[in-house]
Amino acid sequence: MGQNILSSQLISVLDAMIDPVHIIDRDFTIIFMNEAFKKWNAHFGFKSQVIGKNLTEIFPFLSDRPLAEYKYIFDTGEAMAIAERTNHRREEFYNIQRIPIMDGVTNEVSNIVTIIRDVTKSVSVMEALKESERKYRSLIQTMGEGVWVTDRLDRTILVNSTLLKMLDYSESEMLGRKVSEFLSPEYLDAFEEVREQRLSEEVPASTYELVFLTRNGLTVHTRVAGTALYNEENEMIGSFGVISDISTEKRFQQLQERFIGVTAHELRTPLAIISGYLELLLKNPSNTKEHQDIYDAMFKNAARLHQLVQSVHDLTAIQANVFTINPTKTNLFEFISQFKIQIKMLYPDRMIIIDELLHTLQIDLNIDANRITQVLENLVDNAAKNSPKNKIIAISFSHTEDSLHVTVQDEGTGISNQKLFQLFQPFSHIPSEYSQRGTGLGLYIVKSIISAHNGIMSVFTQENKGSCFSVSIPSIDEQ
Repeated sequence: MGQNILSSQLISVLDAMIDPVHIIDRDFTIIFMNEAFKKWNAHFGFKSQVIGKNLTEIFPFLSDRPLAEYKYIFDTGEAMAIAERTNHRREEFYNIQRIPIMDGVTNEVSNIVTIIRDVTKSVSVMEALKESERKYRSLIQTMGEGVWVTDRLDRTILVNSTLLKMLDYSESEMLGRKVSEFLSPEYLDAFEEVREQRLSEEVPASTYELVFLTRNGLTVHTRVAGTALYNEENEMIGSFGVISDISTEKRFQQLQERFIGVTAHELRTPLAIISGYLELLLKNPSNTKEHQDIYDAMFKNAARLHQLVQSVHDLTAIQANVFTINPTKTNLFEFISQFKIQIKMLYPDRMIIIDELLHTLQIDLNIDANRITQVLENLVDNAAKNSPKNKIIAISFSHTEDSLHVTVQDEGTGISNQKLFQLFQPFSHIPSEYSQRGTGLGLYIVKSIISAHNGIMSVFTQENKGSCFSVSIPSIDEQ
């Protein structure tokens, strides 16, 4: 019967296969094997003459399970594929496929083709991946920072013990839930903006601050370093975030800001009184030259101290998000004329060239003139501190229909690329060979004033060649 069922075409195909193949009949007798099976047999030290032999005679260690599986296939005609270790003495794995061949006359299974595919390498890779995942999870669990992994829909798929302790939740309470469910309500919009940027691949990685709520409703201030996760097709499949608890840092910062703010506020009144009395003393016609010089030095230092207190006051207002400007209708020609007088009084020993490119004297802008004057004075002071006295400081004014444009250029030390990034950060004073004084608040406040006017500020600088600061201040629409 076997010879009639097994066509020569089928035998040719099976014989050409690189996987070991053998065929048994209903008595479990091997009636065919290909060349690959002969080599496989020799590899394991089994008998080489197997045609006409029973499976149990060829493989004496064969358990009852495969024999029962063969019987099941003969009875039902269903194919079967399983992965199993074929030799307990070797770490080798094989996928065993058993395919029934039907007798066209009786419609019963007459033979079973067995194909043995070596999947040792695949299993090894899977084992390696499992071990890698185990180590990855172990590393995450031992991290001192919180770890939060989500899928594309922002659902939690992995958290570590540090994060659970931080938010006072159990793992089962967090898995499957969205990050937004744990956020303080006022931070929902900020988080959604970051998430949209990540989905659009505009900002795949970023650091930002969020406030979460614990199980008991307590707030936890955190700094999040988040990055998008991608699959092999470069499709975003989720996000990985490292969460740092900065609650203590935030409380200290708030106390520090409160102390600085209160101190600055309390100093303003006595300083104003001191400056007022010094101004009266300066106007006394009976002063000797020695006394006049002393009063003048005291008045200038009081003015410097007043400027420092004002800068600190501005700093606290900016950081508390209560910094405001008071725009009023300002004639540009009058504003520049007043600025020229003031800057020559402040820097009588410097070569300052002021270039006015005004097409008409009747130019009115709605700006905070006092704050813009503060901006320009800071830029000129910055230029003076970073250039020698024999070098020119060039100030240029121009305008468009509804904007003021100013550049302040010096011929000083310039700023290195390494220090340029901290230029507009608070307390980031960069000393030069011409001046060591400064608080590092001036440019930070300048940038905030320009931002409050919806203006633009830029800087071009070259080391040892000087710097050029440019500002564009639009007229603010009256409410």
